[in-house]
Amino acid sequence: MGVMKVSTIGSSLPVANELYRVTELFFSKSVEMVNKYDVRELPNVLPEDLFIVLPTRVKQVCQYVPAEKVLGVELIPEIQLYVDVAKIPQGKSVGIFNNNLAQGNMIVSYLQSYGLNLDYTVIPFDELSPEEVKDRLQKSEIIIGMNGFVGPEEVLFKKYREALNPESQIISFNRTIKPQGIMDIMERITLFNYHELAKEAQETSSILNSRMQEVMAVSETVTDSMQLTRDTVKITTQMINKQIQQVETTIQISNEMGKAASQIDQTIQLIKRIANQTNLLGFNASIEAARAGETGRGFTVVAQEIKRLADESRQSVEQIRSLIYNMQDVSSKIVPLMELMTEEFKGLDSSVLEITDRTNTEADLMKEIKFALQEIGETSQKLFEEYNHLCSHRVQ
Repeated sequence: MGVMKVSTIGSSLPVANELYRVTELFFSKSVEMVNKYDVRELPNVLPEDLFIVLPTRVKQVCQYVPAEKVLGVELIPEIQLYVDVAKIPQGKSVGIFNNNLAQGNMIVSYLQSYGLNLDYTVIPFDELSPEEVKDRLQKSEIIIGMNGFVGPEEVLFKKYREALNPESQIISFNRTIKPQGIMDIMERITLFNYHELAKEAQETSSILNSRMQEVMAVSETVTDSMQLTRDTVKITTQMINKQIQQVETTIQISNEMGKAASQIDQTIQLIKRIANQTNLLGFNASIEAARAGETGRGFTVVAQEIKRLADESRQSVEQIRSLIYNMQDVSSKIVPLMELMTEEFKGLDSSVLEITDRTNTEADLMKEIKFALQEIGETSQKLFEEYNHLCSHRVQ
């Protein structure tokens, strides 16, 4: 929460300094004291939150500063002045050395309110000519003025030292804030703090609302993502079941190919036996040919046997051709099926990757929700602490 920035404005710089001193004395822990201004030398930009002035200068200062930022605070002499004035014998001429007549008369009224009725003459040095100031000083046996005016390095000695009567007594004093002024400043500080708290509470509420909207949006995204993940898992399960069916079909076809391969092997063995017998018959035929002179019946038997074996060989070749055709047909079924399985497995991989990505996204979103909720908690705690601080400040 921001701290109230306070400056003082006086009819002269010594008055502004005096206002600054007493305000800082009472409120240094509650506000930030910034500057002291002479009303005749105000800068163009005055960014402070509150300006403390004397009541006689409120209207003048409001020409330069918004009225809601100006507070008139009356200063009264500290008790020591009344003690010192009470010691002055009757009949003595007393000069009230002040920069303006209004404040000089106020000092006289304060003294008279305590029954200190002496021969007072106000010497408003900023409103009189130097000759008039000197004349009144020379006639004053006692000179009363605040420290900012009658100190060794202040205007009385700097400008009018030669006009002072060597026998003149100088009484300096400080002023303080009236109880009502203290209450008025405290009220302004409390109002400022409440406004600051209200502004900060509004900003905090706006932040909380924004964060809650973000949490709601993220939660909806997580819900949608989870639904998509469930749908993806369902589709993936269906794809896996389909793959299982295709694998079972492939196994059946593979079994058929195994049987066909077994039959081919048997046929090849038969051809081998036929070839061996054919070779043997050819050898026998050669022997019979050598004996052709004796009889030709052996050639006839050999020829018939060779013919029979040739027929068997032809049949075996046809069987082999049929088996090969069957294997080609089986292969033509397997290849597209395997290609289809490959494509579907790619789709399965893509689905798995999609599930992984969604899972990671959901994890990130959940982290974001956790962070947002933590930030909301911290902001709420901050608001609670500021409220407690203001309440305790008000009690004090």
